[in-house]
Amino acid sequence: MPFKTYYNWLFDGHKDSQIPAPRTDDNGKEIVPDILKYNSPITNQYVISVFLRNLHLNKYLDEYFNNINLYSIPRDEMLRFIKRCVLEFRVGRYDTIYYRRKYNDRLYEIIEKRFPYIKSFEVEYICNMINKSDQKSSIYKSLGLEAPKKQKIKTKKIKVIKKSLKDFLAENFSIMEI
Repeated sequence: MPFKTYYNWLFDGHKDSQIPAPRTDDNGKEIVPDILKYNSPITNQYVISVFLRNLHLNKYLDEYFNNINLYSIPRDEMLRFIKRCVLEFRVGRYDTIYYRRKYNDRLYEIIEKRFPYIKSFEVEYICNMINKSDQKSSIYKSLGLEAPKKQKIKTKKIKVIKKSLKDFLAENFSIMEI
């Protein structure tokens, strides 16, 4: 949802439109996400990397922002600058590159490590198939993701008869007096 909000704002065609402010409905459900939040997936690096397909804008951004100073720019200033660049370089919504979010899961990591020759989209497909299957729990157990439940063993109480050492030796060993 933050990506949709960001792209709608970026390509609305108005130079003076404000960055979308976060809003919630009466139930507390988020209607418009906070793009400027510290843990938002829309970072300065993401904003710049989307324009790889547009040659002129990409060259301009590489000249001025291809260094560590990119991270020191406040996000709201960066977004306003990119909006202005989009309007001046006449970049359309379909001139951008779509980055798929990487499947980030423990199952994905294990399958990717065990089968390094499989491509990433195939690993995602396998993960989806495993998560939808009826034998999901047994597969997770075999991969070590889910520890098997330990069964409680019922023990019977053994009668303990206390005997002296002399009686025990007499019952179990033949004793000869020398």
